[in-house]
Amino acid sequence: MSKIEEAFRGLGRTEKAKFISQNIDYANADAVAKYTSAYLFDVLNDINDDEYVATYLREKGYKVMKVE
Repeated sequence: MSKIEEAFRGLGRTEKAKFISQNIDYANADAVAKYTSAYLFDVLNDINDDEYVATYLREKGYKVMKVE
């Protein structure tokens, strides 16, 4: 395990979500999937773009409506 992986594992849930969001451009899809599966909704919440999730679900065939 690299030092950065070791440091990442030592972060709390919120810090991990922020780290991933801030450094997403440097990662490949496999690395992102490996570390974000447990923090997916924290990361999406940090992005603060509901339409991002809605678009993904629509592309998968789901009907999505925002309820206010």
